[in-house]
Amino acid sequence: MNEIENNQWIAHYRTDQPHFGLERMVELLALRGNPHLKLKVIHIGGTNGKGSTIAFLKKMLEGLSLRVGVFSSPYLIHYTDQISINGESIPEARLENLMADYQSLLEGESADNLQGTTEFEIITALAYDYFASEQVDVAIMEVGMGGLLDSTNVCQPILTGITTIGLDHVALLGDTLEAIAEQKAGIIKQGIPLVTGHIVPEALTVIDPIAESKNAPRLAYGKDYQVSHQKSVVTGEIFDYTSSVRQGRFQTGLLGLHQIENAGMALALLDTYCQETGRELASNDLVAQALKETRWPGRLEVVSSDPLMILDGAHNPHAIKALLATLQERFADYHKEILFTCIKTKALDDMLDLLGEMPDTELTLTHFDDSRATDESVLKETAKSRNLNYQSWQDFLEQKLTDKNEEKQTVRIVTGSLYFLSQVRAYLMERKNENGYTKD
Repeated sequence: MNEIENNQWIAHYRTDQPHFGLERMVELLALRGNPHLKLKVIHIGGTNGKGSTIAFLKKMLEGLSLRVGVFSSPYLIHYTDQISINGESIPEARLENLMADYQSLLEGESADNLQGTTEFEIITALAYDYFASEQVDVAIMEVGMGGLLDSTNVCQPILTGITTIGLDHVALLGDTLEAIAEQKAGIIKQGIPLVTGHIVPEALTVIDPIAESKNAPRLAYGKDYQVSHQKSVVTGEIFDYTSSVRQGRFQTGLLGLHQIENAGMALALLDTYCQETGRELASNDLVAQALKETRWPGRLEVVSSDPLMILDGAHNPHAIKALLATLQERFADYHKEILFTCIKTKALDDMLDLLGEMPDTELTLTHFDDSRATDESVLKETAKSRNLNYQSWQDFLEQKLTDKNEEKQTVRIVTGSLYFLSQVRAYLMERKNENGYTKD
């Protein structure tokens, strides 16, 4: 169910840009009995690292035998994957029933008060609704964009987290780190603990005073908890973690140097959650198993080992830098063939400048079929002006997956947009079923 076949009505609420503001969400959820106020919510914002941090945290909370709801976007495989409990996506029949309820509200007597409602707002409200009806022990809600005026920000969380601050969606959130930090800090609540990840000082100068003014206790990366990379192995990263309540050596199930920061933040969130809810801290053995077993599609995901191909959802300059650091660390001696595209709101030139700095790299631009995608004409003109390759992504995949005559060890990376990766991943899964392509 990559699209909502039986609920095409919701497509009318899809927008290229968010309609910031919480008044529609408040109205919509009030009509459903305010399910968001019946939940213990962990609210996670930030520019990058949200999805991976949530994946680590979810796995550890599940290890405590909790029912853990997760709302995360965009989806990579199925529309239903945005809303899950203990890794099980909302059943299609249940989604359709809830969709019908919301359609009735949006087209009924209250329609005038809900003018301008977006698809993201509907699916966010639906997630709160589902988690409340299923009586989850905790719901982890990922901010869609920004924070202050994001549709998830109607909750009254027991814990908040801000992963990183980087330049992204600058036309909507501001073109400085300080302006973006102010939007992200909008999820900080009065007296509610805040865990922050590896955030640059310029952004912290905005976040810290806001947390202080709201008497929100803060656990900061590098100060209240520390991580140090020890070794990269085939299946993840080994790191040491230290805080006032825990010390240990752990391995992530996700590749990438930045994943130790995400895992470290997830650990700080876990321990704070346990303290806030009066639980005994999880054992290091439980933590070690959960972190090692964590998976998150589209994040340095090896989809083919021979030939070697990796999917990574880097979609802004901050994430591209993290991707390049990992490529340099793991694949320094490899020839690199990168396929890239992005959506309209992203910093295309900045990302291409960064990718262009990578040695021994062949960069190919492409276009994918989505209303949010950068126009094909823009990408073709950019490829021409920068003397880069341009190719349909399907042709690129077929060529690279069948050509095994390498003069030099080569790694192929598909990146630039999670919306794009959703289509690539679906294509590869279908191809696997037809051709028996293998993923190790």
